[in-house]
Amino acid sequence: MLNLNPASGAVMPLRLLCAFAALWLSSSASAQQPAPPPGAYDAAPYLGEIRNQYVYGDIWGRPGLSARDRSMITVAVNQALYATNELRLHMGRALDNGVTQAEISEIIAHTLWYSGFPTGVNAARVAADVFAQRGLPTSPPGASDRSPPKNPDLEFPGAFPQTPYLRDLLNQVVYAETWKRSELSPRDRSMITVAVGTALYASSEVRHHVGRALDNGVTQTEIAEVITHVSFYSGFPTAVNAARVAAEVLESRGIVLGGGRFPAAPYLDELIDGLVFDETWAREQLSARDRSLATIAVTLSNYQTDQLRVHLNRGLDNGLNTQEIAELIAQVTLYSGFPPGVNASRTFAEVLRERGLPLPDSP
Repeated sequence: MLNLNPASGAVMPLRLLCAFAALWLSSSASAQQPAPPPGAYDAAPYLGEIRNQYVYGDIWGRPGLSARDRSMITVAVNQALYATNELRLHMGRALDNGVTQAEISEIIAHTLWYSGFPTGVNAARVAADVFAQRGLPTSPPGASDRSPPKNPDLEFPGAFPQTPYLRDLLNQVVYAETWKRSELSPRDRSMITVAVGTALYASSEVRHHVGRALDNGVTQTEIAEVITHVSFYSGFPTAVNAARVAAEVLESRGIVLGGGRFPAAPYLDELIDGLVFDETWAREQLSARDRSLATIAVTLSNYQTDQLRVHLNRGLDNGLNTQEIAELIAQVTLYSGFPPGVNASRTFAEVLRERGLPLPDSP
């Protein structure tokens, strides 16, 4: 036993022991955090700090989901967002975290039903490159061909009467076939689908699949972690939307929720207050006015109406005038398309009426 009496001269071994412990903890954390791609953050060093401190130093190590779970949903989300470079990185990380080749293959096939065939084709191409670089078989061991069920039970027989072929695809292919394949469990498929719905701001899909996830054994805590995890890959507005929808589903099932703004994903409260507003919005490199301009532009282009409304109000509070916001909407529309631009114009008019402010002058 160490003698902690300074007079005994035994303090030095204790200090050495503490130093070695600190060194071991530091090297252990470093070993768990993958090195960023060379040069990835050279032009945006603060982004690199967020990546190291929050994404890998915090989120990936939280106990609510395993590393394997986090890898699966990250691959699916990056596929859905057509984020090729991140997808390549996370397919390799998924293999390191115990996701098999067959499971990656199945994640791609499952996700394409929710994000579209182009994302599946791109992901399959990336997977081929990753498998080849690691010397793995071209065709994943354990991956099976199609086996269409005969006369399956229809989960939604009355769906989409105006588009019967879509109804048949939903019932006979998506649910009776894809969801039944053995390469992924129903739990895994539910987590993947909630993650993709979150990333795509697809409220109706999140609503349905949060309920389905609960039925498939995904816990309330795991749903909260999925939503929070995805926020760093598709943006905080997507997570805020999913947390709101998930809370409605949980309450409808009589599940007790805590307090706070986002009781279905409570850690979002800390991240948004700490990282987003107290830290990032307070940085001196951009004024609050400039940050409002940028945030309005992004939420406009992504058709994130609730967050757009919040930040139109915040922009007015931060010194933007109505003519500047009107001009911003027109500018961004040329790059994002008329549908989100028209939505932004409509939302801005509502904000101005609520504030008792006049509409912008015509040019």
